[in-house]
Amino acid sequence: MGESRTGTSKSGATRVALIGYGAEAREQAVRLRALGWDVSVVVRSGGMSWIRAVDDGFRPMPAAEAAAHADVVVVHLPESEQPAVWAYGLAPYIVPGSLIVFARGSALYSGAVDPDPGLDVVLVAQREGEQGPGRAVRVAVHRDGTGRALERASTFGRAAFGASTIETTTLDSEVSDRLSELVAKMGGLPAVLAEWDRVLANPGHEPDEATLNYYERLRSMVVGSSKIPGSASSPMLRSDASDAPPKRGAA
Repeated sequence: MGESRTGTSKSGATRVALIGYGAEAREQAVRLRALGWDVSVVVRSGGMSWIRAVDDGFRPMPAAEAAAHADVVVVHLPESEQPAVWAYGLAPYIVPGSLIVFARGSALYSGAVDPDPGLDVVLVAQREGEQGPGRAVRVAVHRDGTGRALERASTFGRAAFGASTIETTTLDSEVSDRLSELVAKMGGLPAVLAEWDRVLANPGHEPDEATLNYYERLRSMVVGSSKIPGSASSPMLRSDASDAPPKRGAA
């Protein structure tokens, strides 16, 4: 990583790079720009998200370029995509002391994404059904490289979400809640594990090593957790699904 910087551009505006441009990222990008932040957007060229970003007046750029010039990097990618993008497109270029904001935390919590200790790394989120200006935002601090991670995350949360209240939480609690919601949505932990095992068992479109590592770590974390419904302590898991992940390449 390069030389540390003070945290604002020459114009005095905070520089923020949003990685991904889904509905939540789009809302944040437009709101932050309206507040005077210097906003960069990273999105795959040619897709609908790219078209929306251009229509909104942004000039999408490569992850490395955006990260190298940002004081705040906001990761909105799906968790399965985060490890590869982090390893190859972000981590080598992020400046020490930057604030890294994750919208989803399982890749971070599982260790598939492992930011440098010199960074401020946080999860900032609103619960589904609670989105909207004025609603509370929850902040979990994962790394506090500058000693100001919570303060900086709170500033971001108020600006990006229009939040009036900042609540503190933990990454463990947030990830456990999200995984429990996923288990309920898919009809039980065996169904979730079966989907992850399908990826690990060499599907037609082979994921990269970083993605496979994410699923392996996440599977191990969930099976060993007592906080997720149907985890290793549950008879449901022991009767319907294996504790052991499949070997890579298994039919």
